[in-house]
Formats: sequence, C-alpha cells, structure tokens
Amino acid sequence: MAGSSSGAVQLQPGQLDGQGFDPNLLQKLEQASNTILASPSAEQRHAAEQFLLGFRKTKNPYTVCCCLMEQTKNDYVIFQCACTLKEAILREWTQQSPTNVHSLRDFLMQFVLNRPSLPVYVREEIVLTVAVIVKRGTLDTSADDRNHFISQLTKLIHSDNAAARVVGLSTLSALLAEYGGNGKGTDFGLSWEFHLRCKKVFEDKELLTVFMVLLEALQQLSAMENVPSDWETLALIGKLLALAEQIFTWRFSLPLLQKRFLNNMSEARWNSPFRPPSQWRELVVGRGLVIHLFKLYRHVQSHAELAHMCLQCLLQLVSTTGDVFPDHKTHADFLIPFMAGFLHLTQRNSLAEYEVLGVATLACRLLTVFPRKYLGQVPSDQLQAFLTRTCQLTCSYSYLAMHQKAAEEESLYDEGLEQLLQMWTALWDSRDSFPPAAQLCQTFAPDIFQTYLQSHLATADGTAAQAVSSDDMEEIRSEDEDDRERYSAQLCHVGMLGRTVPAQAISQLTGLLCERISQLQLELKDSAGTQAQMNRLYRLYDDLHWLLLIAGHLLADQSEGEALLIPTELMDHSISQAQMGVSEVGATQSEMVCSLHIDRMSQPTSDKCDDIVRLVCKVFMLSELERYAVQAQLDPLLSPELSRDIVWFFQRWAGPYLLMQEKHYPQVSLPLTCAFGQGSDSASLAVQTLVSKVVSNFQVWTSEGEVTEDTVQLLLTLTENRDRCLEVVKCEKLWFLAMQQFCEPFVLLAANCRRHLMKAVLFAASAMSSEVRARYWTQTMQPLHDRFQVMVQQRGSGGHASLLEARNLLELLCGVAEAARVDNTSLVFSTIYPRLRDSVGLMDAFHNYPEIVVLVLDAFKETITRQLCYLSGEDSLKLYEVTIQLIRSYARHHGGRGVTVDASAEEDDFNDLMLLLEMLTQLINKDFVDFGSTDDGGAGEPTVVPADVVFCGLDFVVPLMSAELLKFPSLCLQYYQLVSLLCEVYPERVPQLPQRLFSNIMASLQLGLSSDYGEDVQKLCLDTLECLAIQCVKSGSTAGQAYQALQHFVQVVLDMLVLQPLNPDLLDVLGETFYALICCHQAQYAQLVHQLVRSQVDTSTAERLAAAFQRLTPPDIPLNLEKTHRSRFEARLQTFVMEVRSIMTVR
Repeated sequence: MAGSSSGAVQLQPGQLDGQGFDPNLLQKLEQASNTILASPSAEQRHAAEQFLLGFRKTKNPYTVCCCLMEQTKNDYVIFQCACTLKEAILREWTQQSPTNVHSLRDFLMQFVLNRPSLPVYVREEIVLTVAVIVKRGTLDTSADDRNHFISQLTKLIHSDNAAARVVGLSTLSALLAEYGGNGKGTDFGLSWEFHLRCKKVFEDKELLTVFMVLLEALQQLSAMENVPSDWETLALIGKLLALAEQIFTWRFSLPLLQKRFLNNMSEARWNSPFRPPSQWRELVVGRGLVIHLFKLYRHVQSHAELAHMCLQCLLQLVSTTGDVFPDHKTHADFLIPFMAGFLHLTQRNSLAEYEVLGVATLACRLLTVFPRKYLGQVPSDQLQAFLTRTCQLTCSYSYLAMHQKAAEEESLYDEGLEQLLQMWTALWDSRDSFPPAAQLCQTFAPDIFQTYLQSHLATADGTAAQAVSSDDMEEIRSEDEDDRERYSAQLCHVGMLGRTVPAQAISQLTGLLCERISQLQLELKDSAGTQAQMNRLYRLYDDLHWLLLIAGHLLADQSEGEALLIPTELMDHSISQAQMGVSEVGATQSEMVCSLHIDRMSQPTSDKCDDIVRLVCKVFMLSELERYAVQAQLDPLLSPELSRDIVWFFQRWAGPYLLMQEKHYPQVSLPLTCAFGQGSDSASLAVQTLVSKVVSNFQVWTSEGEVTEDTVQLLLTLTENRDRCLEVVKCEKLWFLAMQQFCEPFVLLAANCRRHLMKAVLFAASAMSSEVRARYWTQTMQPLHDRFQVMVQQRGSGGHASLLEARNLLELLCGVAEAARVDNTSLVFSTIYPRLRDSVGLMDAFHNYPEIVVLVLDAFKETITRQLCYLSGEDSLKLYEVTIQLIRSYARHHGGRGVTVDASAEEDDFNDLMLLLEMLTQLINKDFVDFGSTDDGGAGEPTVVPADVVFCGLDFVVPLMSAELLKFPSLCLQYYQLVSLLCEVYPERVPQLPQRLFSNIMASLQLGLSSDYGEDVQKLCLDTLECLAIQCVKSGSTAGQAYQALQHFVQVVLDMLVLQPLNPDLLDVLGETFYALICCHQAQYAQLVHQLVRSQVDTSTAERLAAAFQRLTPPDIPLNLEKTHRSRFEARLQTFVMEVRSIMTVR
C-alpha cells in the first residue's frame, strides 16, 4: 500500500492552492480540540463542540481533511478529520468517482501506517472509516478489488512490523463489525436490504479468506516455543483473539429462517451458536483450529485479559453446529482435541482466579452444548481422563469455594462449582442417548459427594474454616443470604449425584448425623454455658445445618404443580436392598418407632434397617433431642437455625414419603411402605410427632419469624394432603392449636404465620367427619366472629390497639379465604361472607391506613379467586353485591387519589391497586369457568352479574392508570391482562362503555404499544384490539365509538410491522391483529398503502412496495374472518414483512 496515494492528485496536500480553504482552520480546530480535552466551563465546551460539529458537516471535505491530517500533530484533530471523512463519504457517495474513493481509502491506510504512534482511539477511527468505504462500495465494485484489498491486509498481518500487523488486524476487525449486520455498525442511512446483500456478498467471498488469515496467524503463534511478552506482541495477540471472537459469533445468513432474518435486523439478544457453512469444514475441523487456540492459551494464561479472551473464543467455538458436521465421526474429530486441550490446560496444580469460571464453563459446555450422543465416538481412555480431571476440579472448587466464603460475598469458585456440578447432572441425564453415562457418573460421584460434604463441615471430619466465636457466627449468619437460596442449584446437583450412588451417600450422611447428634447430646448434658461450649455448639449447629440441607436435597425434589414422588433412583435402591436381604421390614419398622421416642433412642440399632428410613430416623432423633432440651429448659443453648432446618427437612421429606401414594409407582419398596405408607403405625406416629414439633416451635421460637414460617409450612404440607390430614386430625395437639389461636404465645406470631396457621387449621377441619367438623369449625371460628363484631361496633375508636386488632383479624380472615377448596367451599363461604360484609365497614373506619385497605382487598381477592367458580348462583350474587359495596367504599375514600407518582415511590406502594385489578380479573373468570350448582330457573335473571361488578371497578380504576403508574411492571401487566380479558369475554359490552371510560382504555392501549412496557404487554394490547375489531366486523356497525377508535390503530399496527423496530416474537400476534383491523377498515387500509407507496422518492422502491402489498392482500381474495383466509394471510405476512422491511428499514 506504500505510495498508493500518489495517484490521487486531488488529495495531495502539497498541490493545494489555498482557495476556499480557511488558512486559520487548523488553528481553530486545534484550539477547539484542546478546549474539549481540558476542563473548560460549560459555555466553552459547548462552543467548542458546536464548532467541531459544524466542521463535520463540511461539504466535499476530502482534500481539506487530508491536508489537515498531514499538517497537524494534534491527535484529536486527526480523530475529528477521520470522523468528518466517514460521514462525508456516506453522505456524498454518489458524487464521488471510484478513483477518488480508492485514493481516499489508500491515503487513510498509508497515513495510519506512517503514524505508528497514533493513540488507539484515533487509529481505530481511521480504520473504521476505511471499513465503511469498503462496505459502501461492496455492490458497486468487483470482487477482485475487495480481494486485492484483503490480500494487502494479509501482507500487513504477515509482515515483520508489529505496528503494521496491528493495523491490518484492526482493519479486518472493523470490516467484520461493519459487515456483521448485528445492529452495532455505522449508520449508513440505507435500507436494510443493502446491508443484508453486502453481508451475504462478504460471507460468500471474503469471510472465509479472513478466517484463513486468522488461522495462519494462530498457527504461527502457537508454533513458537516462547512468545515475547512485550506490549507489541501482546497487543497483536489481543487483536487476533478479538478477531477470532468476532468470527465465532458471526450470525451466518441462512435461508428459510425468517424470524432469524428479523433478529438480524436488530442487535442480537443472545450469543447464537457458531454455524459456519459446509465449505468451512476443513478449516474448522481439519486444520487444528482447536489445538492452536489451546496452545495460544498456554502462552497468554499469565495475562488475565488475554486469557479471558482466549477462553471466550473456546467457549463460543464449542457451540459449533450445522453443516460442518455431516456425521458422527466429524463431531468426534472436533470434540477430541477439545478434551485433549482441556486436559493440557488444567494439568497445572492450580488455576489463577481469573481462570476459574472460564475453565469450569468450558468443561460444562463440552457436555451440555455439544450433543452427548457423540461421546461414544470419543476414545474411552480420553473420556475417562477428561472426567477424572473434571472430578478433581469439582472437588478442588468445592474446598476453595467454602474457604473463600468468609472472605468474599461472591466467589468465582462458587460459580465455577455450579457449572461443574451442572455438567455432572447433564451427563447423568444423558443415560438414554449415551448408556455408559450411568457407570461413569457412579464412578466419580462418590468422591464429589464426599468432598462437597466434608468441605461444608467445620469440625474434625471436614475442612471448612472454623468459626472464631459464636458472636462471629451470628454476625455471618445474619448478614449472609439464606444458604437454601444461595446454594440452591449446587444442592440440587449434589443431591442428584448422591442418588447415583445412594448406598455410599446415605451411609455417609447417616454416619455423620449420628456422630453430630451424639456430640450434641454430650454438650446439652453439660449445660455450663461457657464461651468455649457455645463456640463448640455453634460449630455443631453449622455442621448439622449443612447435613440437613444436603440430606433434604438428596431424598426429595421440590416442584410446583406436580405430584411429589420419591426419586426413582432411591425407590430402586430400597427395592434392591430388600430383595438382596440387606434390609428387612421388621427391623425397619422397629428403627422408625425407636426414633420417635427419646427414651428408646439408646436401644441398639439393627443393620437390617432400610438406608433411607435410617437416615430419616436420625433426623427424627435430632428433633426429639431438641424437644427434650426444651423441656429441660435448655433452650438458651439451642439454635433457632437448627430448628428451622429440621422442620424444613421434614416439610421437604413429608411431601413424597409420608403416607406415600403407591399408585404413582410401577413398583414400591416394602420397607418404605411399612415405615411411611398408608396404614402404617409408624407413619401415624410420625404425623403425631411432627404436629407436636409444630406446636413446640410456635411456643419456643415465637419471635423467630423464619423459624415459625418454616414451621407453618410443614403444618400446611401435613394438612394439604387428605391422607395425611386424616392422621393430623387424630392429634390432640391440633385441637390445642385451634383453640389457642387467640391466646399467647400464638397471638405473638408474625401476621403472615397466623394467616397460614388458620389456613392449615381449616384444612384439617375439612378432613373431619361432618359431626366433628361442625363442632370443631364452630369452636375455631367463633372467637374470630366475636372479635369481628366487637371491632365493627368500635369502628376504629380504640386507637393503636384497635388498629393492631383489625390487622390481626384481617390476616386471619385471609387465612380462612385461602383455605377454601372444592370440598369445603360451601362451609368456608358461609363463614367468611358475614366477615366480608364487616370488612367493608372496617375499610371505611381505617381508610387512612394502607395496610388495612390492602388486607381487606386481599381477603376479597382470595375469596373470589378460590371460591367463586364453585359457588351457587345465590351465593355468587351475595359475593357480587358485597364486592360492589367494597369497590364503592374504596372509590369513595381514594377517588381523589392523584395520578402523579412520587419519584421515590415503589411498586409496593400500590399494592391496593394491584389487588383490586387482580380481583376484577378473577371476577371475569366466572363467566367461562363455573362449577357451581344451578339454581332454580324460576327465580328469574340475577340482579347482578360479574360484568356489573367488573365495569363498576373499571370505571374507577382506568382513570388512575397514568403513564407514570404503568411504569411499575407488575401493576402494568395486571392492568393490561384485565383489559384484554374484559374484551375477550365481553366484546359486545366494551364498545357500549361511557365515552370517557372507553377513550381512556383506548388511550392506554396506544400507550402500551408505543412505550417500553415489554413484550407481554404489547401482546395483550394487540389481543385486545383484535377482539374489538372482530366484534365490529361481526356486528357490521360503522357508527360506534369502537369502530371509529380502531381506524387509528390500522396505521399504528402497520407502522409496527414495516417501519418500527420489530420483535420477531410479536410477528404472529401482529399478523392476527392486523388482519382483523384490515377486515374492519378496508378503505383505511387501502388509503394507507397508497400513501406509503406515494411517499417513496425512488420509483423502483415504490413499485416493489406496491407489489408486496398486492401479494399480501390480493384483490381477488375477500377480506373476511373465515379461518382459511386468516391463516393464508398470516402465512403471506412473514414473507411480506421480510421483503418490505428490507426496503424500508434504514441504517
């Protein structure tokens, strides 16, 4: 490229005659630049910025800028000249000849090569300008010209001049950024079609060449014995790695993937897999690319930033997929060097901290991103070596994570350990596609499980850091995030690994629990309470904490909405033990019974007890030991955390095990059935013990909110299931709980805990026989009824005490509402309905207290949600009427509420509105989900229907929904869900709303579509518009307010489809809505199309646009709501959107 500028006479500074050129321009530019780089006043900075912006708008500035760049020594002036040239060449491209453009490009390249000392930001701006020139001429120049330019860059990269190599790599990197089409390139002001065509040309012609250049450079570096550590070499490596990462994250243009096309028109929202075409196979798989990257990593591993970049390249490369892999062998040829490189990378004794997470993620991706069915093609000795090293890393990370726990809030070892454990889980889950996975996991799981266990124990059996004192432990525990939440993923993975080797894992846990329980017994016998004893106790409690957490995750999984089952691995293990004679039913039952009596714990245990039952028995022994200590008034020596862990374990265990449902299993273990199953004496005794534990915790740990909350969750687990509940109701302690709810210490429990306690008590009542239930229900509810009567009569006149009483009563009322189920709806409603009427009065009395208003609304919302669909017509009418009273009362006291939102406000400040919206939404469900009994038809039409209540509430709520209020995500989503459901269920009534209310709703829909409220809100708005449009078409009316309002939204939706940034996930719902709007307003659609076509300056663009609309809505196909026509329109829409957006989108 040297001397290439000599042929461009118009760019030679020495031949300028000075005409039209301000001789003081350079001085002014330097002065403005110095002002910007100094610390000027705001006025001075503004003046300098305005001058520089004016300079960048200079017409035909090429000669001037080149002259200035040659003359000045001010780097910032050079930067401004480069920016000016970039903007001008894009603005004036059609006015320049190819010769001038090439001369400018070559001048800039020569300039940057002649100035190796330029700051990085200046150099990068100059090569970016060169890249813009090259891309802009892609469709105007021949491939030979670009190939020549790329070959020139290749020569620079292979030269001996380090600065020239960096310039060559920087230019290639700028080319990739401009051609990449990920929304991050320069704004050319041209259609997206131009960018896509340029990208496709570059992919087909030059990208492979760039990749070959990269590969050759990597080969040269990796072949060196020692890479120099000077800054020039390191900068070169950094550029190479940045270039590699750009290529590995390149999103190739693929046919057929229409939504991917739309994704390419905006910034990528995720890192997609590396999917090169088949022509790249030899370079990706056959040229040792992976090996070269690993070798390069060895050279840079001592440099944190370069090591991170190299790891990122490897992490992205491992995601390679597509046509480069035609068969299993090619997959294996690609995976084998990855495993070999990983082994070599990790053969050192220790990793630097900045390597920890990247190395773990690489190991994880090798078995999660890469298809595991191809592991069979990997040589068994290499796979074994890889897993052996990964096992060692997992164990090492486990130790180091716990040692760093006290020093750092967020440990990289913790994150890395989670990645490695996820890898082992993925390997175990691949047993169907890769059968050896089971044996491989079982080989390494014992070491991993044992190491994780020991690393969390603070005493002789473990390696975790010792607590200095009990005070330190309390401080750490109070400040740390809950271990259950913080280590949830780790514990789930470790629990799964334990199940792969249940005999070893359960035996270790049981043995350690037994030892710790014995130590705790000895400590409690010596109740001296010295500081040394307290420190020993705290270490013991921390050990027991982790043992219980790990045991709970080993024995059971937690899932929402699914039947809780004993894990298959554990059921199979128990069955196998019984079949081999390792366990016996009699010994298992005896062990279970002994664990439930403190006086029989010292009896020798049998070797024939089932492993799982023995582990559970140890936890029952620990629980009984704690209860004994409480009775002995040793509670100052006890830990609330331990009590919390015990009830958490029981709650997790009881779901799948206690009174297990045998029908859910193809085969069941006899020892487990006899110990925990239905009809088992030991299971009944276990339920009684657990209920006693619940009562004890409420009495001892009343002020410990976390303990009581976990305790009441255990009680709910026992009472939610009917079989367990039948055993619960036999417990005398249950009656004690029910009768003492308004006495100490139960009245001192946290409000939320009292709510759940009431819920559990009523669950238990529902399982009783009718006679016992009536008596129990009356005795339980009568105190609540009496206190409500007193409160209503006082009407808030008791001051603060009255406020507290109202809050407590409403919490209990919410618990009553939450206890409603299909089998007790009638009983619960007859109880709660009078209290709901009273609650309206309480809202009037305490309307200035937000917590009372929220509780009243919550009670109504829970009642409507859980009971309305099961209520008879008569009871439903009662609920509608009292709900209307509630809404009117709320509106009366809050109707003057301003729509402006304080800047410091949080979403919780609007819980009342949130609950009101939820309540109205649930009311609508009655009209299409109704399981209530049918009343006598002779009674006539009901005086109030759900729609009346909903529209009553809507009239109050909608005016409050300002743009500021809708910025709160949950509140915003709930509002639009209500509006959408309203139009879906009552499409004929919405257009009849009062004009003001209807206008507010339509304005909120416009706001939802145009604001950044998220994809879900936009979908709801579009669904709402579709429902209204369909209703207008069906009714045939063209005079109503709905018809008139929808006319505006034809333009809105059309703009979303063809002009505005488009989320591809919205395309389907946009198409459905657009079709409904077109059917409703065909003339308006035709007019908008005509206007859009006529607005195009370019004739060919207008013709193409008109043809695209013609194909979308052919004149010979009627626009109606027939399913066939709708589905065909939606199929045509994707092609239409791609074609039109490529023409209309400008960047």
